[in-house]
Amino acid sequence: MKIALFGATGPTGKYIIEEGLRRGYALSAYTRDATKLAEYAGRIEIVTGDLKDRDAIRRNIAGSDAVISALGPNGAKTQETLPIMNGLRNAISAMDELGVRRLVQVSTASHRDPQDCFDLKAKAMVMLIKLIARSAYDDIKATGQLISGSGLDWTLVRLPFLKEGPANGGPAVGFYGKAKLGMKLSRGNLAKFLFGQVSSREFVWAAPGIADHS
Repeated sequence: MKIALFGATGPTGKYIIEEGLRRGYALSAYTRDATKLAEYAGRIEIVTGDLKDRDAIRRNIAGSDAVISALGPNGAKTQETLPIMNGLRNAISAMDELGVRRLVQVSTASHRDPQDCFDLKAKAMVMLIKLIARSAYDDIKATGQLISGSGLDWTLVRLPFLKEGPANGGPAVGFYGKAKLGMKLSRGNLAKFLFGQVSSREFVWAAPGIADHS
C-alpha cells in the first residue's frame, strides 16, 4: 500500500515517515525543499513543489491508496490568505481526479464536530489561538469546512499542544465534552494514530480529538 504525505518536513514529519516505514508502506512525501528529506532518499519517493503547484501535488498523490496530511498554518511560509485550505483544495481536486478517497488531515479544536459537547479546556485553547494567531485559526476553520464538505472518506484528527516523544501505547481518543482529553500529545502518538486511520472506518466523516493519557 502506498501513502502520500503532506507536511512531512515539519516537526512531526520524521515521526510520520518513520511510522510509515515501520508499517511497511510505500511513501511519497511532498516538500518545497528536498534537502530536508535527504536522509530518506532511496527509501521514500520525494516530490518537490509548493501548495500552488497542482501538477506536482498530483504527482505526489498518483498511485496512492490514501493521503495523510500534517499540514498546518505554522508550516506555511507564505503571506497568502488561507494557504493550507487552498493547498488542500488542490490536493482534494487531484484525489477526485485520481480516484483516491481516503484523506486523514490534522486539525484542532477550532473545528467543531457535531458530536462535541461543551468542554472548557478546548474552548479556552480555541480562544487563545483565535486571540494570538487569528490567521491560523481562520485557516484551520476553513480547511475543516472544505474537507468535511469534500465527499471524500475523510477524518480530521484534532490535536492539543504537541511535544517531542515517541509513541507510548497510543493516545486517548474521543469527542470534546465526552472523552477525557488532556492538553498534550506526543508526536509519536500522533504519527501512530494517523496511520491507524488509513484502514480504519471508525472515524470516517468525523473529527475525533486525541491526547496523551494523563
